[in-house]
Amino acid sequence: MTRLGLIFAICTAAFVGSTSSALAWGQLGHSVIAELSQRHLSPAAQAKLKELIGDTSLAAISNWADDYKFTPAGKNTYRWHFVDIDIERPTYDVALDCKDQNNQGTCIVQGLPAAIAILKDNSRSKEDRLRALKLVIHLAGDLEQPLHASEHNGDQGGNRLHVILHAKRSDGTSYTRASTFHSMWDDSLVDLQAYSWGSYADSLDADPLPTVEAPPYDEARVAAWANDTHALGIRAYQLLPAGIPDHNDSSHPVEISNDYAVAIKAELDRELIKGAARLKAILEDAFGSS
Repeated sequence: MTRLGLIFAICTAAFVGSTSSALAWGQLGHSVIAELSQRHLSPAAQAKLKELIGDTSLAAISNWADDYKFTPAGKNTYRWHFVDIDIERPTYDVALDCKDQNNQGTCIVQGLPAAIAILKDNSRSKEDRLRALKLVIHLAGDLEQPLHASEHNGDQGGNRLHVILHAKRSDGTSYTRASTFHSMWDDSLVDLQAYSWGSYADSLDADPLPTVEAPPYDEARVAAWANDTHALGIRAYQLLPAGIPDHNDSSHPVEISNDYAVAIKAELDRELIKGAARLKAILEDAFGSS
């Protein structure tokens, strides 16, 4: 994390604790999605990308948007990082789930297409398109995190449910971490898989990326993708131990066993791979290479 990023994180920790989203997929997950996407871009898209970012990797800028949303300039993108669809409902409802609050934006279903539109607009300045690219990279990853498309009874995507995960790393060593349920998905479940995001990306890159629907990647398409992620969000809650409270505090966390991590592993991998495939498709379309 940059020094500026660390300052933002310290200054906003209390604020994040009372709102919906912290660092979706953490730095590891976003880096995996960005890296896999960049590996599979066509030569034409790679050339257009280089015009914006030079030799910088997508992974290196994949977490920029989490700092940006806490700046005065980026405040109106804060709610672009998630859409809180209650798990009692099967699908997204724009009237319920995508309202602007405190001038922080509406939701990811509208935010991601808005950033894509700026990236595709060659009449915009390079600065505007670079900012949009950084948002697109990050939000495309956020859209695949199930607790960025789901909540339960106002728990703000699991941010008000505290847990302790007792699990095993991929090498068999023990892993214990106290966090929110949201952060367990952001960080812990990804962290279990490998000691570096690069090795995790390599393991996921054994097979071709899945096919993605043809453009446009507009609000209707992103809403469909959010519904897809929400379906996993429902399962993410269903796998929790029976009888747990809707909300709790950190002094009374819910114990989560390794069975949870094992049960969700294949779906976790699939979400990261889908995120990479969808980001690749978005960039190919934005750079006129599809």
